[in-house]
Amino acid sequence: MDSGSAWAGFVLLVAGFFIYFLPTFVASSRKHANFTSIFLVNLLLGWTFLGWVAALVWASSANTEKPAEKNVQGLVVSGDRACPYCAETIKCAAIKCKHCGAEVEAVKATSLKQGWVASTTCRDEEEQERTIDAIKMAGLPVVTMTGLAVGAGPYETKDEAKQARVVLRDGPHIFSEVIYRDSVSGKYPPIAD
Repeated sequence: MDSGSAWAGFVLLVAGFFIYFLPTFVASSRKHANFTSIFLVNLLLGWTFLGWVAALVWASSANTEKPAEKNVQGLVVSGDRACPYCAETIKCAAIKCKHCGAEVEAVKATSLKQGWVASTTCRDEEEQERTIDAIKMAGLPVVTMTGLAVGAGPYETKDEAKQARVVLRDGPHIFSEVIYRDSVSGKYPPIAD
């Protein structure tokens, strides 16, 4: 056997390996939630054409890993929020979306009376209502500020409020500032339990 046919054999072996495990590579690149199961189906049943096609279709399905989890803590004023997968409205306490069937984490309400807030000032009451709806749809807790200002929060840490500010900026395109909302200065309305 000459070196040319040895190289050709090696190239065919590598190409065959890549094609055989293509469903696994697709699942890995898409960060599929069922990556391990897809890999096992691909490994054990991929030699059958039907098993390989099933693994590839499964790997291409929309059941991907959860997006960067928004650490949503604080007072939840609304009972609704947006599903992080399909953006349909679901209850804050939901653990499974009734629209797409995705498993989601429930948003738990805490009884913070003060903390860090991603606050935005509105021009009028109509804009304030739209902003409140947008914050709710982003799955964040809504808190009133002074005047027409509203915010997402309150949060225990400034980093959580900064994360909420990023969610508001990237999602509904609401620009806000991170401020500390206290409960003792009398500057802000009291937060109801």
